[in-house]
Amino acid sequence: MGWAFRFFSLLAGLLLVGQLSHAAGPVSIPSLDGKLEIPAYWFDVGDGEPRPVIIGLHGCGGGLDSKGNFAERFFRYAGYFNAERIHFLPLDSFTPRGQKSICETPNKLRTIHEAQRREDVFAAIAWLVKQPSVDASRIVVMGWSHGAQTVLSTLDATDTYVQAQKVRPRAAVAFYPGCLVNNRMWNYEVHQPLLIMIGELDDWTLAGECVTLQQRLRKNKANAPVDLVVYPGSYHGFDGTGPVKQMEGLGNTKTGKAMVGGNPAAREASHIRMFEFLSAQLGQPLLLSHAQRFKGHHYVVPPASGFAAADDINAVPLSDAGKARYTHFRSLPSPKAFAVTEKGGWYFNAGEPEVMATTFQQCARAKSKCWLYAVDDQVVWQPEVAARAGAAGLQRLGAKTAGQ
Repeated sequence: MGWAFRFFSLLAGLLLVGQLSHAAGPVSIPSLDGKLEIPAYWFDVGDGEPRPVIIGLHGCGGGLDSKGNFAERFFRYAGYFNAERIHFLPLDSFTPRGQKSICETPNKLRTIHEAQRREDVFAAIAWLVKQPSVDASRIVVMGWSHGAQTVLSTLDATDTYVQAQKVRPRAAVAFYPGCLVNNRMWNYEVHQPLLIMIGELDDWTLAGECVTLQQRLRKNKANAPVDLVVYPGSYHGFDGTGPVKQMEGLGNTKTGKAMVGGNPAAREASHIRMFEFLSAQLGQPLLLSHAQRFKGHHYVVPPASGFAAADDINAVPLSDAGKARYTHFRSLPSPKAFAVTEKGGWYFNAGEPEVMATTFQQCARAKSKCWLYAVDDQVVWQPEVAARAGAAGLQRLGAKTAGQ
């Protein structure tokens, strides 16, 4: 199944969600040498005004999930950024080069390196400057792990390839990069503001190397605009939502192993720091408070229907297995949403403001129509199908409705 088919399948799902962003869809970006078409996903703010944009760079595991769709991380971040009137453009650097993951491959055997991915960044910038809705003076590049290492390469002020580019990023954010490579470059410099965030316990890309890099850059150039935050008790991937677990078969650790997983406190703190950095570098006050962004819903919550009490498990229109999952859902933290499908299935999500949109995305990917049964601790289900809260009625908070 080709990447274009997968992209358009996902686009259909997004349309059902009721505009995650006003103009979300797959795009194909020509490489600067014209030899490749780089798959990307364009999350346009949709108001027609020239807005800043963030280019997103995936890690060594690639930008797609196991089903070939763009990873949900990007959709979550797209919601965050679009709410602040910032476009988002995540890239897939691996698919056009015939790779799904390079995590298992040692550096010396890899066929995809930071230099090639840096070319993708500048190809994306060349595409972005042609978009009337983009403020080309406010382009940010953001990456995770191998993508973060690409960020460091993109900012290399001493590199002749970078120097030759007419438009460069205004600022950059790097989540847990491998700073060792840049420490080995005696003349490495950055001129644009850079925020590096990494976990204290990271045994894949070591925090100590990034501490050394920041110190060296500041020593060589007193005003080197490099901020570094090291999060205590945190491993690689601390901004994720999955539990900490040991990864094996890795190509670039001494043991072939590393601990990877989320840390809720570090995730929230890093998001707060990220948005403070973006606001300062883009010259754009934040529209949402941190509490609104990370703790409340980003969409209008349907009113309680009176169909049943939230703790009335027997009222849930599902089999015993479905009722058991609803019981589990009840134990999860808000914000959360539980949906029932037309075929008697269910989907639910919790712990982030996009839960309603994310749940409807899952329904769309499964090609199943569904409706919300409960949001947080209230039942919103209606017996009549026409009255139920479906994807088409999902409305982002603050969005204008017809007639406004």
